[in-house]
Amino acid sequence: MKDFSLSILSGLFIALSFPDYFIPFVYIAGFFFIFKNLERENLRSNLIFSFITGLSFSVFSFYWIVFALTYYGDVSTLSGVLLFSLFSVAFSVIQFVAFVVVMFFLKIRYRHRFIFLAPFVWIFFEFLREFFPFGGFPWNLMGYTLSYINPVAQLSSVFGVYGLSFLSVTGAVAVYYFLSYRNKNSLVFITSYIAIFILIFTAGTLRVNMYKPEGVKKTVAVVQGNIPQDEKMRSQKKKIINRYLHLIHKVKRFDPDIIILPESALPFYPLYGQHYVYKRYFFEGVKDIKKPFLIGLDNVFFEKEKINLYNSLVLFDKDGEIVEFYNKIKLVPFGEYVPFPFKVFSKLFPYLEGYDFVSGKDQKILVYKEFKIVPLICFEAIFPYFVSSFSEKGNLIVNVTNDAWFGKSPAPFQHFEMARIRAIENGKYLVRSANTGISAIINPVGEIEGSIPIFEEGYLVGDIYLIQKRTFWSRYTELVYLFFFVSFVANILALELGFKRNKS
Repeated sequence: MKDFSLSILSGLFIALSFPDYFIPFVYIAGFFFIFKNLERENLRSNLIFSFITGLSFSVFSFYWIVFALTYYGDVSTLSGVLLFSLFSVAFSVIQFVAFVVVMFFLKIRYRHRFIFLAPFVWIFFEFLREFFPFGGFPWNLMGYTLSYINPVAQLSSVFGVYGLSFLSVTGAVAVYYFLSYRNKNSLVFITSYIAIFILIFTAGTLRVNMYKPEGVKKTVAVVQGNIPQDEKMRSQKKKIINRYLHLIHKVKRFDPDIIILPESALPFYPLYGQHYVYKRYFFEGVKDIKKPFLIGLDNVFFEKEKINLYNSLVLFDKDGEIVEFYNKIKLVPFGEYVPFPFKVFSKLFPYLEGYDFVSGKDQKILVYKEFKIVPLICFEAIFPYFVSSFSEKGNLIVNVTNDAWFGKSPAPFQHFEMARIRAIENGKYLVRSANTGISAIINPVGEIEGSIPIFEEGYLVGDIYLIQKRTFWSRYTELVYLFFFVSFVANILALELGFKRNKS
């Protein structure tokens, strides 16, 4: 019973370090319990402990998934809980159980020195979460437990959020090692960690303070409609369009260079003939604005004698003509499509009946005059590698999203923080337009230059700079992965040498 309680607490403590709780360093207690349980040379005990810890973390971090499925997804409570349970099991196994299993066998080989490999093993499974399962779910990587300390978050411009994850887990290792052994080596290790942390903080502070805007200056307007999801689902087309027209006319006096609306903002398909009347109604309403628009829209295409539905970001010129569009590549499993193994259970997802989105194929930059926009729709902003892989071509990152699905939960705050770190990683302004919030303008060092509070209707106008220059992370992403791998191998070799020396 004690082990069960500790595993629940372990998952809870780690979860409490993320937005919008952000309780500083409490995750260390969670990892301490995991490491302490690894002292037992009992694989079964460690499997159970890590599995429950992962479930606990999932419940406290992602409980809003049930709300989204049942309240807005027209899924029964039982089905919603069942789906969330399956998700939690998969998440726990991929991150927590896999981590502990590897650490367990490393401990058998290297005894107490195994603990120094923990940061490498942990971020390896974080890497995998960018791609597995169902296209990846790198939500709440450990780096986000430190990202609220903005000077420290500057480390992500070099090593990505994975550098922050490494720093985070290393802190837990340092505390565990010191409290468990209390010898000269443990004192040196924790002292060194504190010194390195202070050095990173100092360097990050200098980076933030020395930041000066550069590049071509532009003015952007961001619109936050704050339209409840149930209202969107009732498809009150004219009411929704009128709300956006009202907000757009408010920003006219600021003479912005571009106006940005959220994901799925307007209730019409721009290329679908039967919706022409709504498209015309909207653009008749803004014809005096004479500005380009970037709008999140569901988009219908007729391809190979089949109708395909895409979640798109569409760039319109000042006359309402389509310049370019981007189709979302990273779709939300069970939210926008049913993954292949679960197709047989498609009746559990009535809200997707005839509404299964198709994934886009091209990482396409949206170009209009001097703008080279890196488009990120919804949770595409949580994928570090995905964003860096095509941010090099752009000079501005735009994230449009509809977080109304999450309700009043930590999810919108978690989502926002992950998007903020993408600005630091890639060294570009990130403009975020969210239906219910949080909409914001974020500069390349992660400072929020303006924002609209969550669940408020409004607009935001601000200056941004179009930056083509790249950070170390965005330029050498694969090299960073290789660096972590080589460092892991070097540590293994060092431990092997020590192991053989002790045997002789």
